[in-house]
Amino acid sequence: MRPHGRARISQTNPEALGVCERCGFLYNHNELSWQFDWRGPKLQNLRQLVCESCNDKPQQNGQRTIIIPPDPIPIANARPENYLNADNPLSPIGMTMTSNEPAGGFFGTMTGGGGVIAAFNGVTNKPWFQSAYISVSDSSFGNYVAKNWSPYIGGITNPSSLSYEVHAHSLSSFTAYAPNDQSFVSSGPTDYLVQGSNDAVAWTTISSGTTAGTAGESISGEPTGAMYRMHRLAFEGDGVTAIAVAQVQFSVNQISSV
Repeated sequence: MRPHGRARISQTNPEALGVCERCGFLYNHNELSWQFDWRGPKLQNLRQLVCESCNDKPQQNGQRTIIIPPDPIPIANARPENYLNADNPLSPIGMTMTSNEPAGGFFGTMTGGGGVIAAFNGVTNKPWFQSAYISVSDSSFGNYVAKNWSPYIGGITNPSSLSYEVHAHSLSSFTAYAPNDQSFVSSGPTDYLVQGSNDAVAWTTISSGTTAGTAGESISGEPTGAMYRMHRLAFEGDGVTAIAVAQVQFSVNQISSV
């Protein structure tokens, strides 16, 4: 047996020779092996016969497809946090979520069922007893839920030299939802007003309309008007039947500080 390049030639047991397709040296053919590399999710034969020193380890970066496992099975009866309520960026620091006073953030006459705050808790689909509710409606537009954009300052005594910012907004749109088991007014269609105020006494109408009188309906509009410290949605009652609202969403357009 004598060397021939990097191959060995035997007179008594001859073997085929072959050239490495990467370095070009001559080897015994049985010393060459196929070059594999990643293509997508599996290894693929590149159909190149190479010597041992030229045979590269398959490269995963940029060539191999990563198969992402399926999402975990969700738990039954999940109870996620109400992030809309927790992360509401329009609730000034110090605003209380439970007060029914005009300075407290959320107020109104519809204190039955889930109370006034139920109309602003982010849940649009709920029955009447979880909604803001009044069992015997006022015969005019005294049936309302409202939001004050200014900070709650109850119980705080400030020195005369220290003042606080008063926030006011104009609305770009609003949407309100009836309970899923009754209309806004249980007797049928009724008129409604969207109003703004700076003192919770004098209210200016910036949008109006009539409900369809069906369970689970929604009403919406694009109010016009100046900036106000408070906004409310008021329904016309009949002095006999009940009124309920599951959710009110005010979208603000501008903000000012006085």
